[in-house]
Amino acid sequence: MRALVLVVLCALGSAVAAAQDTAIVIQPESAGIMVPPPELPHAVAEEAVRRYNAATTTRLVGRSRLPRGNEWRGDVAVRNGTVVVAGRVDGTLLVINGDAILDSGAVVTGDVFVVGGTVARSPGATVGGDVRVYTAPLAYRTKGEDLALAPPDLRRWFRRLGIEKSWGTADSRSSLTLATGGTFNRVEGLPVVVGPLFDWKLHRNVRLRVDALGVFRTAGNFTDKRSDLGYLLRTELRAGETPAYGIEFRAFDDVTPVEDWGLRAGEVGWAAFLFQRDYRDYYLSKGVAGRAFVQPDRSLRLDIDAQHDWQTSVGARDPWTVFRNSEAWRPNAPIDDGHYTTLAGTLTFDTRNDRLEPTAGWFLRARFENSRSEDVIPQTGVPASVRAPLPTDGSYAFSRLFFDFRRYTRVSPSGRIKLRLFAGGWIGGDPLPLQQRLSTGGPDPLAGYGFRASACNGDIIDPAFRNTHLAACDRVILAQAEYRGHLSLHWSYGSAAPQDESAKFPFTLQGPDLVVLADAGQAWLVGSGPGRLPADRLPTLGSWLADLGLGIDWGGLGLYVAKAVTAGEPLRFTLRLDHRF
Repeated sequence: MRALVLVVLCALGSAVAAAQDTAIVIQPESAGIMVPPPELPHAVAEEAVRRYNAATTTRLVGRSRLPRGNEWRGDVAVRNGTVVVAGRVDGTLLVINGDAILDSGAVVTGDVFVVGGTVARSPGATVGGDVRVYTAPLAYRTKGEDLALAPPDLRRWFRRLGIEKSWGTADSRSSLTLATGGTFNRVEGLPVVVGPLFDWKLHRNVRLRVDALGVFRTAGNFTDKRSDLGYLLRTELRAGETPAYGIEFRAFDDVTPVEDWGLRAGEVGWAAFLFQRDYRDYYLSKGVAGRAFVQPDRSLRLDIDAQHDWQTSVGARDPWTVFRNSEAWRPNAPIDDGHYTTLAGTLTFDTRNDRLEPTAGWFLRARFENSRSEDVIPQTGVPASVRAPLPTDGSYAFSRLFFDFRRYTRVSPSGRIKLRLFAGGWIGGDPLPLQQRLSTGGPDPLAGYGFRASACNGDIIDPAFRNTHLAACDRVILAQAEYRGHLSLHWSYGSAAPQDESAKFPFTLQGPDLVVLADAGQAWLVGSGPGRLPADRLPTLGSWLADLGLGIDWGGLGLYVAKAVTAGEPLRFTLRLDHRF
């Protein structure tokens, strides 16, 4: 059955090329079941290119502004930058991979057509035609002064593969999807999702999305408590583009990863499928969740989440792999079972000029979580030197806090610097359950060290945890720095002048980058006693793990070599399918 599913997916993927109304489903990274985001319809992409290439269109590149009292006559197209209009456009305004801001008093006599961005419209702005907004970016390449649709980004094929049959218009679509729904792993094999997706435009600025997906787990029956089948029912109601507001509801039966902040999901799946190396642990999560969000502008977003689910341990099974298939998988560590209710708030500030390959801007994210359980079942075998006993009288509760700060800047026409500070973990309440504990170590983020090199699990000798490499720390801190120098091969898609950071285009394929990297971090237990630190202290810099390395990165596909500088570790080579951060 497992082999049959893989063959069917491959066959369906081949059939996509011959089906004009069928599209490849490229799905985003997620903690569990994946849902494909709305993609740019091919007809819309062709229309945008046709309008841009029209002989009567005035073309601008990068951030542009039309002051009050000024006028652009005829159709205007702006690519790779935000356009601020306070005057009059006597024609249609087309924006490709940028935002349109219509100030009070702005007048556009024709349509406003935005691809790969949003529209912010003041109440006093006037638009004579339609306002059409598609947030998915346009993949293009330049042919002299004109644009042409770019070939697909082949790197994305490594992440998810599937097919989607769609009906309807560009504004309201119904689809039937069959796709990989997560990462290949030792617990469920390759999860495959199938079901309908609906994306409807209810009003000019209101959209409703409904996903009803079944999940088939190809590794076979788990236990008498579970089956091969899971599900995801998700509805999202969204109003506006910028500002935007929305609510979401989910019901799910999902295999959820522990510690998903290191390697990307696609990389974890390929490492497991090819080499039988699974760099995550998992548990079953079954329940309901809700979310409300507000996005006052494109760079700022606030999410409030509530979730109630039953979390239970699952064992590793024996899915087939390309290499090392005869070897045993690393055991999947047990968790503290129980029903958990979690309230969380996430604040995101993102000014990056590109979500996938940024060269400028900030990314700041802070997340607070508070969870509690009235029926937690603590795992035995965790000594007091690692964790105090969990209360089982219905009062169990704990809180976590995480920060992820990143800075991207260009220091020369071909040189970029990337900086990151990540910190988080327990901040109050009872001790963390096993499924919420932390570690650090290679292959990401500390590529010079072995898997979970700092995991606080040395005192755990119970047979239930043997060879699991359990993550058992309360907190983690990490600093990363990276310099990228471009080795030009004089071929790119949608490239722009380096002095205009707003003109950085997300689908860039040039020559490889030479990467120089440095990482340092540590994970630790909080409290008093040997091997612990008080809650108000950080590890001394002398105790941090650190590495240095070099790499060659071509559009995210990279080969890195790193060496630990604070321990006698050998050189470690890592193949990556995406940028490190």
